[in-house]
Amino acid sequence: MERRVIDEAKTTGGTDLAALNAPGDLGKGIVRLHPWQERFFRDPARVTLAIWHRQAGKDFAAAAKAVDDAFRTGRDWYIVSLTQRQADATFDKAKRIAECFKRLLKRKGEVTLDAHDYNEWDAEIKENFRQTARTLCLPGGGTVTALPGRNPDTLAGLTGSVIFTEFGLMPRGGYDHWRVIFPLSTRGYQVLVISTPRGKNTKLYDLASNREDYSVHVQTILDSVREGFVLYDNAGRPTTVETFKRLYGDDAGWTREYMCEFTGDLEALLKWGQLEAAGADGPGEFEVYEITRGAGWRADLFANLAVGRGERLEIGWDVARRGNLSAVSVNKRLPDQRRRLVRLVLMRDCEFALQRQVLSALMDRSPSAVGAGDATGLGMDSNETLALRYGEKRWRSCTFTQNFKRELASALATAFSDAAQLLPPAADPWKFIHTDLYAIQKEGDDRNLSLLETPNPLLADSHCDVAYSLGLARIAAALASVEMACWTA
Repeated sequence: MERRVIDEAKTTGGTDLAALNAPGDLGKGIVRLHPWQERFFRDPARVTLAIWHRQAGKDFAAAAKAVDDAFRTGRDWYIVSLTQRQADATFDKAKRIAECFKRLLKRKGEVTLDAHDYNEWDAEIKENFRQTARTLCLPGGGTVTALPGRNPDTLAGLTGSVIFTEFGLMPRGGYDHWRVIFPLSTRGYQVLVISTPRGKNTKLYDLASNREDYSVHVQTILDSVREGFVLYDNAGRPTTVETFKRLYGDDAGWTREYMCEFTGDLEALLKWGQLEAAGADGPGEFEVYEITRGAGWRADLFANLAVGRGERLEIGWDVARRGNLSAVSVNKRLPDQRRRLVRLVLMRDCEFALQRQVLSALMDRSPSAVGAGDATGLGMDSNETLALRYGEKRWRSCTFTQNFKRELASALATAFSDAAQLLPPAADPWKFIHTDLYAIQKEGDDRNLSLLETPNPLLADSHCDVAYSLGLARIAAALASVEMACWTA
């Protein structure tokens, strides 16, 4: 589409910029847009999202919007892309549009280009990348700069309007990029977010779900066809959506890439909707404790954790010493047999002696408390110590074999499908719990099921450690069956 528009622009008679921006006349000017592109182009919102199907012209419309604003106002725009290739592709569109606008406006001055290399350090893969920032300098002082930015910190300190291209593909769900780069627009500038959907554990999903604060434009392939979009086969002949879908041959991909649905949970062990529903009752008595090396032990740490009649504490401990996160989930079994997550303890680089004190303090809150821990590798000694202290009816030492992971996966899947597990709400400051559970991916069927740990964009040092600790708490639930009359008041 973009090449056709620019080629036509070489021979189409132009109007002035006022006509270009007049309702109904945009498509008659030197840059022609589809109806959905025109709606996006005209949207004055502070934050505007284009959640469009593949090849709907997201980058072209965003580039036109940026160039037009830079021409009229003299303001600066930044195109933030994940890769150099994407940055160059979007910048090329902006450059061609600027030349067309220049001829339309008949302004004095030249459209000039500036480029400089810079090195970007990627901490995750510990490697420098040589990148090129390209700037389009427009008459009147406005600029459009393309910045490949895998690491958002390299872009901090700039000021201007921002285009996030393919925001759904940004590392760590785009949360870091949004946190660092959105402030560029503080002084009244605009933010354009353009992408095809990905998973629900992304900042893109957060933005698209908040239509009260953000202007969200969704365009499926069916919407575009209704508005004049034509699909062609490889011989250049028009074809139908049904034929194109059949040739694509991927129902899951079609739903995401062409129907613009956030379907990243197709391979997730737990569906995002289940996790949201688990937090619908509110936070209850939930609290998070974070303990770091050298913090020392507080004997009163869990003094406010009460266990009433008909309730029982069920504890899961995913063990780690350095690097990974040591996580302890504390479920409270309620009289109606549901479990509510009431405490979460996150320990970073803590001595095992301190970690055992934490577990013992929790187990000692009630004589009916039960627990299960990860006894794989470094956790073996600590789990043996707890098993000896509390006995096999109250503590289970678990080795993370493939068979045990299937048991744990089944316990988690059943708990959330039956609405038997309650969580705090899936919103800040607790959303990292839900994203950790969502990060457990599955492969294979029930007989050959294997679990994969994917990154949690909201908790960098977790490798599904919070999720596995909650799974171990569910495993602990099967250890003891204590009569309600025996439970403490």
